[in-house]
Amino acid sequence: MSEEKSIVRKVEQYHRGELAAQNKAGTRGAAAELARGKDSKLSFSSGHDRFIAAQSFAILASVNVKTSEIWVTPLFGERGDIQAQTENQLSIAMRCIPQNDPIKKIENGAHLSLLCIDLNKRTRHRINGIANNIDSNNATLSLCINEYAPNCPKYINRRKLIKKKNEIPAINTDARQVQRNELTQADSEFIQTMDTLWIGSFAPEGGADCNHRGGKLGFVRVVSPNTIEWPEYRGNGMFFTSGNLEICSRAGVTLLNFETGDILQMTGNAMVDWEHDGSYEGATRKITFHIKQIIYTENVTNHRWERLDYSPYNPVISGVESEVENSEYPKTATLVKIVSESSNIKTFRFIVADRIAFLPGQYATFEFSGIPNGSKSEIRTWTLSESPNSIIGDNTLDITVKRVPKGLVTNWLHDNAQIGLQVKLNGIQGELTAISLDEKYHKPCVPENLLLISAGIGITPNLAMIRGIGAFSLQESCNITMVHVDRTESDVIRLGELKRRASTYPNFTLNLVLTGEQGRLTKDGLASLVSKPQHQSAFICGPAGFMNTMIEYLVTLGVKPQNIHTESFDF
Repeated sequence: MSEEKSIVRKVEQYHRGELAAQNKAGTRGAAAELARGKDSKLSFSSGHDRFIAAQSFAILASVNVKTSEIWVTPLFGERGDIQAQTENQLSIAMRCIPQNDPIKKIENGAHLSLLCIDLNKRTRHRINGIANNIDSNNATLSLCINEYAPNCPKYINRRKLIKKKNEIPAINTDARQVQRNELTQADSEFIQTMDTLWIGSFAPEGGADCNHRGGKLGFVRVVSPNTIEWPEYRGNGMFFTSGNLEICSRAGVTLLNFETGDILQMTGNAMVDWEHDGSYEGATRKITFHIKQIIYTENVTNHRWERLDYSPYNPVISGVESEVENSEYPKTATLVKIVSESSNIKTFRFIVADRIAFLPGQYATFEFSGIPNGSKSEIRTWTLSESPNSIIGDNTLDITVKRVPKGLVTNWLHDNAQIGLQVKLNGIQGELTAISLDEKYHKPCVPENLLLISAGIGITPNLAMIRGIGAFSLQESCNITMVHVDRTESDVIRLGELKRRASTYPNFTLNLVLTGEQGRLTKDGLASLVSKPQHQSAFICGPAGFMNTMIEYLVTLGVKPQNIHTESFDF
């Protein structure tokens, strides 16, 4: 294909469509930082191969070489059906693909994009590349990788896969398939009861892209038998989908009914409306999709999913009556205290009426309204930096916020927040915590050797874990090594407290790397600070590039990849 040569570019760069979208949204600076998290290959040391192999559900977008049509195909199988053969090659078992799916007609050289997603943990990875080595037995499809990038967890409605007895194979070979050119009334009703959408797009200089959209029920609207639209909420600012649509309007959209196994696949053309009419709360823009062809397949899979909860980021859908949710959120949170930590960092203490149980290192999602120059609803995430009673439940929630260039909500908080401010607390979640509850005795426990690495404001989850260890009297149970990177000593928040805890905890070593005096933290520098790396459980938080570098250093030093944990708050 002629397009193959055009996508040979530095993976950390963006193509002209993505840059155009970033300029329109004003996210160019944030996107430049996040680009350091992209790569041209998988990283086995970071556990990409293990994550991919663990998924029994994924989504694959394909671009037909001859027609340029884009179709989005759900993959249903078993763990291990998708495998990383090398850092540059994936294999996908054809048994994962529904019967008579358009992707079975693709040829070598077709552009593909695989979205591996763990709906329960709200984790997703994008892998883009080219189809090659489609074997003669039609048993596997290989993807030659051009770009890998993690995606943020926002708007993923959490689900758990329910496996029934004798559920082999995952694909229903007797599924009934119907093709048509416009939506029926039944199709419209199907669409309006969905809370998740999958979209595929393409740009000649960037390749294919497969992405996820989520919201409350009714966030996708049927405009006519040939047109649907949906809101585009605030994301990570890289604009993979919108950037592709700036160049090429071809797109594919698929919706899956998680309760019945039915899928609705559509191909056509999409357009980003940057000056939308404001009918979607919390949306910065909307996408209008014009349908050319439809494939509806009943009971395509024997897999079923139970929805556990909606994403706390989902804005309310105007004019749509939401179903009753098994959730205590949103809650009203009231600001009761503001503490200046440094010249550009403040801690804001909120209280809520009821106690909430959470683990040290987890984060809270808040929703603001009435922010000047903002949307009607602005949703943001911060680590809960204090955790004295978190496991048994606390109604005091502290967030430590750094002022950042063009930080609409963060800077408003710094300049305008007053005691008594009321905001919505939409939820508490997160995987970056070293403290867990013993399943048998329901007591808090911690790894024997704990390595905490952070940079800048990324110190907050590690600070919360240090505080949690003290709150639950776990300091006798673990050896703690903390490595924090900052520009100067005055930039380190709660340094006095950290030094005090390091002197009173029996096995706590605090290491500061001050870049203004010592320069960047090198691999040799890190090696001198970490003893017994093979026994460490490591937790890293900071800018995307910093975390990627630290992961590489730790693996080469002997830390087991499965014992390295990270979390990004660039969403």
